[in-house]
This record gives sequence, C-alpha cells and structure tokens, in this order.
Amino acid sequence: MPYLKISYDDIVFDQEVYSYCINPKFKCPYYGNNWSCPPAAPFLKVKLSNFKIFYIIYYKFDIKSYIKKKREENPQYSEEKIRFLLIHENLINLKTNLEINKFIEEYDGDYDECIIIWPETCKICLNEGKNCTYVKNIPCRYPEKMRYHMTGAGINTHETASKLNIGLEWPPTNYEYRFGLVCLKEIR
Repeated sequence: MPYLKISYDDIVFDQEVYSYCINPKFKCPYYGNNWSCPPAAPFLKVKLSNFKIFYIIYYKFDIKSYIKKKREENPQYSEEKIRFLLIHENLINLKTNLEINKFIEEYDGDYDECIIIWPETCKICLNEGKNCTYVKNIPCRYPEKMRYHMTGAGINTHETASKLNIGLEWPPTNYEYRFGLVCLKEIR
C-alpha cells in the first residue's frame, strides 16, 4: 500500500481547483448536487491546520496492463473504449478507497480525531439507494461520515503530488493515480 507521511506544508491548497469542477468546457455532475463538493464543500485549509499527522495514500493503476487484459477478453474493443470503461467502472477509486480503509485499520498510533479526504465525491447516501440531500436544501444525513473530495476540499492534488516527487503523467497514458489524505490529531 503506497503512502507517505507528509507535513501540513506539503499540501497545496488552492481554491482555483474548483475550476476543474465547473468551467466553460466541463461541469462535473456532482457540482452543486452534493454536500461534499463545491460549492457546498468547505475550503479545508484552516481546519486541517489544526491536525498534526498527515498521510497521503495513493493507488498507482497500470493502464497499459489493464488495456492488454481487456483486449484479450474483448478483442473487438478499441483502446479508447477500454479507457472509457475504466473511468465508468470506478475501479481506480474503489481500489484507492480500499487502500485508505486498510491504512486506517492498520494504523497503530493513537488519535482523537481523523479526517479523510477521498479521491471521489461522497457516495454514502447513493450507496444506500438515496440521493444526497443537498439538492433539496436539507442538511446532510451523515455529517460525521461525509467524505470530502480532494478537489472539493480545495487541495490541488497534482501540485501536491509533484511537490512530493510522485511522478504523475498528464494526461495519464501508462499509469493513473488516485490520492487520499488521512489527517490525524494525536491523543494528548
């Protein structure tokens, strides 16, 4: 499980990342439809400054091997179609979420509070067959369980990874990365 212990100063906060969610060429379907995404999600720079222990957990997905395997299973699929399916299968986010959960289960330190910033939007209600209450202007059903997205929290994932010398490709050709951030307050 790849992870790095980092400091607060390693995290690149930038409200300009919200433009990744909505701009003239793209609007994320979760923008304005989920408590954990902009414009509802809070910019977490100040809140996270109160934490002392940070781990960036990441998953490096081998795109080329995935394409090769899928082509063997479905020779009629083009590389473009396989890449499209990869995005819509949500496989990379699921694997990253498993890595984050495994990290928390195996973490042997003591802490009072934990905030996890996830590689995707909160889907707790969706996984229960319900819609997020944001669109009805009703408070979140699970505010203590809400999963903030890295971008929704105002974290520039690309710049943070670059600062940590994690060699990202853009656009991803051979490898796709997903990142989560575990923030802990020690027991005093």
